[in-house]
Amino acid sequence: MKLDVYQSCSRREKREVLDAFWRSHTQPTSRIHQAATQYGPYAVICLAAVALELALVIFVTIHRAFVVGWLAVLLEAVVLASLCWAVVRSRALSNASDLSET
Repeated sequence: MKLDVYQSCSRREKREVLDAFWRSHTQPTSRIHQAATQYGPYAVICLAAVALELALVIFVTIHRAFVVGWLAVLLEAVVLASLCWAVVRSRALSNASDLSET
């Protein structure tokens, strides 16, 4: 996994990469699409790490700090939904890349 295209993008292009990655109804340029495809696995890994950290917070605090535990549960739901969407978008971008290469 490389991030060479993503890292060579300007700040404005990185915003376009995020838009292309997180939204399904965009028509990015080939460079932006390639950068979004490279960005996808890292987004999934980072969200998975956050989900695991929140799971640990939930486990530790649910019986000791009720409010913090339930707040962590709500945040975990948001992170898991984001993780699912990131996996869907990463696969969609990869599949589109594979189709355009053939």
